[in-house]
Amino acid sequence: MVTVRRAAHSDIPEIVRLKGLLMEDGWPWHIELDDAWRERCAAAAATLLDSPNYACFVIDAEEGAGPGTPLASIVSTSVEQHLPGPNGSGRSAYLGDMSTDLVFRGRGYGKTLLDAALAWCREQDAGWVSLFSTESGHSLYRKAGFSPVGPFQHMSMGLD
Repeated sequence: MVTVRRAAHSDIPEIVRLKGLLMEDGWPWHIELDDAWRERCAAAAATLLDSPNYACFVIDAEEGAGPGTPLASIVSTSVEQHLPGPNGSGRSAYLGDMSTDLVFRGRGYGKTLLDAALAWCREQDAGWVSLFSTESGHSLYRKAGFSPVGPFQHMSMGLD
């Protein structure tokens, strides 16, 4: 059995490394990650880790090694309050940054982290969870009950 724990500030370098791996390995286009990106990512992680509406769950590369040591896998989630509809709390969650180091893939770490993240979302009274999936993540998310379609069409636009 593998242990899942909440990320600590001393895990930020590894969080940044695994986020970079996710983008380099899982995104459908080539990206360049530079030191400026790493600094922005680390600063954002520090802010997020202090937020009560955010949780980053990790699995240590060496069982029980603890904060500040190499990580095998990460996932993050955040919960946001919206005005409620006729049913539910109006709280929704976003799951992101699921990344497992290449040497640890195939061990069920993704499912273990997904279960921890979804349990936390339920504890936060979120009635809905959304995510963007890489190609390699589709099977995991579908097995967990995620659907590529929902009652609303997902739309977005850049503000730059």
